[in-house]
Amino acid sequence: MKKRYYLKNKKRFATSILLAILVVFAFLCVTSVYGYKETSYDNVYVKKGDTLWDIAEKYKQRGDIREYIKEIKKINNLESDIIFEGDVLIIPN
Repeated sequence: MKKRYYLKNKKRFATSILLAILVVFAFLCVTSVYGYKETSYDNVYVKKGDTLWDIAEKYKQRGDIREYIKEIKKINNLESDIIFEGDVLIIPN
């Protein structure tokens, strides 16, 4: 014979279900707001007279420009700050 279960405290059960739903909803909202954002890149053609500093100033919105230049050099496998006219640089956004 099957044993039947009865709720002894319906208010506590309803409160715990509501709390569980709120926790799941809050978790979903936080992950959508602070979700993972993949870095996008732009191709920049170097013109005569361009320097890494000029290009970095043009594309960097805020933060330390020297760190941004290091990142550009790492992405493009540059060993020095020298770039040449006609080069194509990959710039992170």
